Parts: sequence; C-alpha cells; structure tokens
Amino acid sequence: MKKINKHWSIVLICCLLAGASIGICVNAGGVFYTPVAESLGVMRGTFALNATFSLLSTSIVALFIPKLLQKMSLKTLLWIGILMAGVGTILMGFSYHVILFYILAVVRGIGAGLFSIVTLTMIINNWFVLKHGLATGIVLSFSGVVGAILSPILTSLIVSVGWQTTYIITGILLIIICLPSVLCHLTMTPQEQGLLPYGATENYVSKKKDTGTRKSFVTVSFVFFFIFALLHPAISGITQHFPGYAESLGYGLTIGGTMLSAGMVGNILTKLVIGALSDRFGCIIATLIMIVVNIISIILLLNAISPSVMLIGAFLFGSIYSVGAVGFALLTKEFFGLDMYNTIYPIVSFGTTIGSAFALSLIGYVYDFTGSYNPAFYIALAIHAFAIIVVVSFYIKHKKELSH
Repeated sequence: MKKINKHWSIVLICCLLAGASIGICVNAGGVFYTPVAESLGVMRGTFALNATFSLLSTSIVALFIPKLLQKMSLKTLLWIGILMAGVGTILMGFSYHVILFYILAVVRGIGAGLFSIVTLTMIINNWFVLKHGLATGIVLSFSGVVGAILSPILTSLIVSVGWQTTYIITGILLIIICLPSVLCHLTMTPQEQGLLPYGATENYVSKKKDTGTRKSFVTVSFVFFFIFALLHPAISGITQHFPGYAESLGYGLTIGGTMLSAGMVGNILTKLVIGALSDRFGCIIATLIMIVVNIISIILLLNAISPSVMLIGAFLFGSIYSVGAVGFALLTKEFFGLDMYNTIYPIVSFGTTIGSAFALSLIGYVYDFTGSYNPAFYIALAIHAFAIIVVVSFYIKHKKELSH
C-alpha cells in the first residue's frame, strides 16, 4: 500500500508544478491584460504580446528537456526553472514599460518551460502503466484548479492594491507552490526509488528496454498531426480574453473574471473526464468528445443572451485545454509509442505552445481592429472542423492497423 501511495504522491507533486507553470503563468494571466494595458497606455494586443513571448520561450525550451535531463538532475532543473519563473513574475511588478514585460516574459517562459507539460508527462509516463490517462488528467487539470482559484482573487487584488503589487504576490506564490517538488524526493522514474511503475509487472523493465529499431517519425501522418497540434490549441487563447469579451458586451470585468474562473473549472473537470474516458474508450474517442463539447460552448458564447448563458459557455469552453494538454500527450503515446515519446512529444508540445502563444496577441488584435471578438470564434470553429477530420482519419487508420 505504501508503494502504491508513493505513486500517487508523485502525482500530487506534479499537480503543484502544473498549477504553477500553467495555472499561474498562463491561465490566470488574462486578468492583467486590460488593467495593465490601460495603465501603460497601449493596446490590449500589444500588452498580450508578453504572454506570446513567454509561451514561445516555453515552447523552445521544451524541445531540449530530454537532453537537459541527461546532463543534470531533475532537482537542479526544477530549481533553475522555479527561480526564473518566480523572479521573472515578481519583477513584472516593478515594470513600467511594455518592453520590460517582454524581456521578463521570456525569462518567466524559459523557467516555466523547465517544469511544465513535457517534463510532467515524461514523469507520469515513467511512473504509470495502468491508470495512465487518469494520472495525466489529474496532473494537468490542476493548472485549471489554480487558474480557477486565483483568477477572481487576482482580479480583486488588482482593484484593491494595484497590478504592480499583485504581480509581486503572484511571483512569491509561484515559488511557494513549487517548493515541495524540490524539497521532496521527486525522481524521473520509480526505478530510482526501487519501485516499479504503477500496474507494472516484474518483467516490465526488461520489455521496456527492448524497443527495437527506431523508425523515422517524419511521415505524412506526423505532419498532419503537427499541424493539428499547432492550430487547435490556439483556440485556448480566447479564454484569456473572457474579461475583455464580457466588457465589450457591456457586462463588465466582474462577469468577465467569473467567466475566466468558470473556464478554468471546465478546464479542471474536462481534463479529468478525458483521462477517464481515455482509459475506458481510448484517447481517440475521448479527444473527439471534447472537441464536440468545445464546439457547443462556442455556439453558446456567440449567442450570449444573458450572463448565465455566458458562464455556461465559458465553463464548457474549458474543454479546449483537455485536448491541448491531456489529449495530445495521450495521442502521441498512442500513435507513436512510448519509446518514441521523448523524441516526438517535445516537438508536438512546441507546436501546441506556438499556437497558443500567437493566439493570445492575435485575438487581442482582432478586437483592436474589428471592435469584436466574434471573428476569433468563427476561426475557432473552422479549426475544429480540420481537427475532427484529422482525428477521425487517425481513428480509421488505427482501427485498420489493429485489425491486421
């Protein structure tokens, strides 16, 4: 029982890292867009570029995570990442020019990237054979937990003490949340602690080492999968503009902040759901279900006849994160195998983060130049159509391979 509990304690530690690297650095960042942009006298899209630079930095550093872990311990990697992300956020509270935000965003992005999705999913892949989808969903859903809790709190702090002090508080909180990961014995593999992966048998390790000849992963299927990974997560950028969207419809920032929180609650629950559905029906069916849920949410948001409808739409819109985080990690393992995961997923993660990064500022500019967020929703529906075609194609191909 103690050995089993150890596996789930690793999940808990990874949850805290996900909450800091994604929940704080990305999901709760939208509350700063409008107040800071107005304070600096710049357009929302211009200020939102800092989030774009941050995510770009995260996506680039993610490509090197497997190699970095070959040269340094996991604890060293975590210390570097936590300090860069935390201090970078704190210094934003002392910034009075948008260029400084861009520079600090890069620092924070590099730091967060060292203990974000790529590192976390590598850990979960090593620690879990059974319940892998559930464990992945739990870890990555915690980014939504932190985002949901912090969004209204940070909004209130901005109103009461100003965005400068709020940034300082946020950075300190980020470091505190991450401390258990470096103070406890977190390792990349259970074997380093004399354990086997959850659900593994004694001959699991020897089988895992026999991976055979590696095939080239640069195929037509991979190219379409990468395009899917590049475009689909861009839809998630809409969430960070919920405060601005609500304000543009005359509902005010309070409703917008609540919508952002509702989206993060949806983020939490749908990541748990997609993980459980994946363990039960397979990750392909689970991903398709989440895409359909997100389409329904967009329809509701486009027909925002009341605050309650907007909140329901925002809640369901959180399903976009389940695809971008959990879905792609599970699909990569499903389509390319565990032995190729550390090679392929950093590239896939690079695509998902790039898509999210540019979307944050582009959606801001959509509003700046059109006076409406509706075009962003229409583009999202088009991306969903492409995503369904890609996933269904992989599903058909997968079924054919299993039948032979």
